[in-house]
Amino acid sequence: MARAWLVLALVAAGVIPAAAEGKSAPSTSKSATSTKKSTEKKKPQKKAKSKTKSKSDKASARLKDGSMRGVRGDNMPKGFTWPPSPQMLVAEKACETRLDAAGVGWKPADRDGRMVDAITIEHMTLGGVSYVNAWGGKGPYKLDCQLAVALETIGTELYALGVREVRFGSIYRWSKVRAYGKTKNILSRHALGLAMDVVSFIDENGRAAVVKTDYPKDDALLLAIERTVNGSGRFRIVLTPKNDPVSHSDHFHIEAASDFTATP
Repeated sequence: MARAWLVLALVAAGVIPAAAEGKSAPSTSKSATSTKKSTEKKKPQKKAKSKTKSKSDKASARLKDGSMRGVRGDNMPKGFTWPPSPQMLVAEKACETRLDAAGVGWKPADRDGRMVDAITIEHMTLGGVSYVNAWGGKGPYKLDCQLAVALETIGTELYALGVREVRFGSIYRWSKVRAYGKTKNILSRHALGLAMDVVSFIDENGRAAVVKTDYPKDDALLLAIERTVNGSGRFRIVLTPKNDPVSHSDHFHIEAASDFTATP
């Protein structure tokens, strides 16, 4: 009863408005909470990342077999671009003309990886030397025309050394550079069809000079081949157990010295 008189006295004195008379505390609390919510700043929502890539992004990230992304391409020959420039295509047509002039029977092939002018050679004989898969695989094997010209050019010199057959482990494959025990984030020239890994050479007597076992013994034929390839000017690099005993202890890695700004 005393509380009611107190409220009436406060209303009469103007301390509290008449509309508030009889209001309960919970009601006032709800109003304050509502006001607080209305005045709070809404946190900006993060935009969802777009899963859609442009065609150029996809082209740079996608490899032929769908594996490996973001591989650097700055290990490429002079004048190399992708897709091939008109100048590169002119250079490759001139390369094909050289194969024709040498009497090499070749056929065009679908591109793999970053091969500019993919071809196959049915019997894989270049400069009088036969090229055979060391692991018994069946051809034909794809390679770039410029590697074929380099092998044809040096073939007569290898033949003169006594080489009759070259047994290779791989030519084209999509891979990164592997050297000195480390894999670098750089596209290998195997991916261009310009490189070949050779595991052994067969001489005119049928003897196999095996890189893994005979090179450490200073095999005369292997050392002569190494000097000949290095001195020919047709190859960019030869990696052997001598200059890379970790990653190339069992094969020679040779790369055609290609220049896509010039025509042969």
